Amino acid sequence: MSSTRIPHKMKVAEIIDHTHHVRELVIVPTEPSEFTFKAGQFITLHVPQEPKPVLRAYSIASDDREKQGFRLLFKYVPEGIASTYVWSLKGSEILSVTGPFGRVFFKEPPSEQIIFLNTGTGLSQHYCYLMSKKELFPKVRYRMLFGVRTEQDVYYQPQLEALKKELPDFQYEYVISRPTENWTGKRGYVQHFLSEFDYKNIDTTFYLCGNGGMIKEVKAHLIEKDGFDKSKIFAEAFD
Repeated sequence: MSSTRIPHKMKVAEIIDHTHHVRELVIVPTEPSEFTFKAGQFITLHVPQEPKPVLRAYSIASDDREKQGFRLLFKYVPEGIASTYVWSLKGSEILSVTGPFGRVFFKEPPSEQIIFLNTGTGLSQHYCYLMSKKELFPKVRYRMLFGVRTEQDVYYQPQLEALKKELPDFQYEYVISRPTENWTGKRGYVQHFLSEFDYKNIDTTFYLCGNGGMIKEVKAHLIEKDGFDKSKIFAEAFD
């Protein structure tokens, strides 16, 4: 059996509720004592059920140089089996996970500009890239649009602000699909703002993670309308 298929026993070290609908788990390995992954990969959580566990995939949201644990972001799905389980956790439980899986890696050497478009907990993969590669490639022009539904759904702003202090050319903006009249930022969906990026004249790579509809629209615009090189678009759908 492949080593990625052998379950790892992981302890819930910390639970962080960012919003009513987004929960973060910090988990640390107990058996074996280390867990190695590459930026962009995901694990499969084995949710206890009878007669057999239910499997759900989640991208890792941590620096891949860290071997003593990692972070996962979860979006609450009403009546969802995994959501019900994750939101019942109190801390110190032992989870069973397999992995790491996935081959949507950060391409090296990077292009001059990298554009991250994500929605919901699709941020996980892109945050992992930035944390893992910031010392190797600090001078890249990083741009991110982060789509959420309402102002109350905004999260991870302190973490993104910390990255801005470390990376001289990193900029991010939230895009709210259902804003109140008080919201002064971008309104609508991340795919509505592609024209703001100069990807036709600057060597650019796109990373897309989140809603499948968003990914489909972005690809159609870039490839079919603009003739953008599809080999420079990397996507992972979270539906």
